[in-house]
Amino acid sequence: MRTTLLREALETITASDGSDVEPLMRLVQAVRPTAAERRRGVAPRFDALVQLLEHQDDLREGLSRYVHRHFGAKGVASTLTDAGMPSGSFWHELRQRLTYKLLPYQPDSATLDHTLINTFFLESDADWVDRLPEASVVRFLDLLGVDGLHARHRDSLLMQQLFFAAKVLGLRIAGRAFDSEVLRMLPGHAGFNSPFVRLEEALDRYLDQLRLGEAGRGADDPARMPVVALLDECREAIAEAYRNTERLGITVRVNQHLILMERKLQRLGTVLDAIAAPEGSDGRVALARLLKELVRISSGRTRVLRFIADSTQVLSREITQHTGRTGEHYITSTRGEYLAMLRSALGGGAIVAVACILKAWYGNIPGSLFFHAFLYSMNYAMAFIAIYLLRLTLATKQPAMTAATIAQAVDEGRHDGHRDYRSLAELVARVWRSQFIAFVGNVAMAFPVALALGYGWNLLFGPDLLARKADKMLHELDPFTSLALPHAAIAGIFLFLSGLIAGSISNASIHSNVPLRIQEHPLLKLALSQRWRQRLARGYERHAGGIISNFWFGVFMGSVGAVGTFLGLALDIRHITFAAGNMALGLVGADWQVTAYAVAASILGIGLIGLFNFLVSFGLSLSLALRSRGIPVAEARPIVAAVLARFRRNPTSFFLP
Repeated sequence: MRTTLLREALETITASDGSDVEPLMRLVQAVRPTAAERRRGVAPRFDALVQLLEHQDDLREGLSRYVHRHFGAKGVASTLTDAGMPSGSFWHELRQRLTYKLLPYQPDSATLDHTLINTFFLESDADWVDRLPEASVVRFLDLLGVDGLHARHRDSLLMQQLFFAAKVLGLRIAGRAFDSEVLRMLPGHAGFNSPFVRLEEALDRYLDQLRLGEAGRGADDPARMPVVALLDECREAIAEAYRNTERLGITVRVNQHLILMERKLQRLGTVLDAIAAPEGSDGRVALARLLKELVRISSGRTRVLRFIADSTQVLSREITQHTGRTGEHYITSTRGEYLAMLRSALGGGAIVAVACILKAWYGNIPGSLFFHAFLYSMNYAMAFIAIYLLRLTLATKQPAMTAATIAQAVDEGRHDGHRDYRSLAELVARVWRSQFIAFVGNVAMAFPVALALGYGWNLLFGPDLLARKADKMLHELDPFTSLALPHAAIAGIFLFLSGLIAGSISNASIHSNVPLRIQEHPLLKLALSQRWRQRLARGYERHAGGIISNFWFGVFMGSVGAVGTFLGLALDIRHITFAAGNMALGLVGADWQVTAYAVAASILGIGLIGLFNFLVSFGLSLSLALRSRGIPVAEARPIVAAVLARFRRNPTSFFLP
């Protein structure tokens, strides 16, 4: 059937005058592999097309005539300089790509872009075209009588377009390199000695010599070598900018600029390779590679997930790295640190118990949905900020903070193609036992303190408040008859987001030099001494990320129920420490007149809520940290195997130091 479609498409092309792109679109559709064929990496109908052209002179001559007429006057420069290049704005580029998915971009019909977009319009086209054997593509070009790149005179349209594309790319690279925020990432490259300036100058000389016939087009021509060397220098300068992110921070805008410069350098290298076709050949192999690249950059302009991944990898690494520094104290090694973590968690549990009784009281105050959401949010936020400032521990804050440290250990365990995750397994054991003792400390203190507060409330204000809420508090902990576990997962998501916020604030503070700006603020100089300004700046640097992230964590936790009510969805949160406090208040409110099932289900629910809090927040944080380091998800299998081997060998190390 598909072979019949192939012949019909060729017959339509033979009858065409070459002005319309639709016959070519139908030919590509007939050649395009099925999903199963793409998974196997084959394109059988392209091979069938070549064989058909070898044996059918009329079809071959018709396609050759169409190709020469259709492509003869189309310029390639704009495709090479613009297609697939992200804009300087992440959000603008994202909106544009989403728009192009629904309503494809349509350039001027006289451009090569128009032909590529309307023939290779699927994102998967770049993959199967790239897998076509070069020998088959070269044979296809030979059958159509298409000259290779080296056979084309320097004054031909294609070569002039390649020269012009190289010129434009060189200018744009140099211009982008002198953006003020990019220069801040490269403090040593702000003068005439910048590799980007020298690249543009060397490229100008090389292109002038090519146009005048004073330089050869060989890959080893002396006029070309300085340009190639400077390309490497520019790539190293961009790598240096990325290395500086730890010291200087980075923003989405700067990251987009650096990505764009990388893409333009890569594209310039592609153009120079096309110009410098190997001596002693007509350059059909180079032309085949150029055509594959053109399809790739054209069909890639609608890729959304890959764009997001590429655009956020470095930024997410910096965020998780700063978060990881914040969370290093959450991992215990010695017995002393383990006991200190227990004491810290006991203190955190006491504060949560206070927040539990306050939340019960706030719920009894008359007011609107928004009013209660505000009270709950401030209650959670103040509790979390108090725990942070008093250097106490909230158990489930650990996963989001420690995932970056584990990702770094994964990275260190991968070297020279080998995988050695024994030290990582040791780190996971330390993290797990730190999490375990934090759970124990939080729950062990939250429950009795909440009991005492509940009895105290009943003594001072009467039993009505807790008695009305008792059944609801206990029911919400039942993992079988309530939505306790999905709500625990929602809390895990918020824990993950709070970790991101902490890292983002720290990264933005470093990049924007906020501590120095506080210290040198002219109004503060009039009001405060240098010593106090330095203390204020250091305080912001150390605590801004923690305070702001805990505030927003509280807002997330306190407002999700109101959002769910507004949307008509059963949204809420469950957190292990609050669950323990609520169980105590529920028992006091019910005057302990509860069934054994209710007690058992509540205890089981508290444990499962903690597990879901941990798994969701840690899983999301770890996946982000791994992706930020370019570590594939498939790496999880040997990691899990190493951790299980460690557990079988020494299970007590996951619970005791």
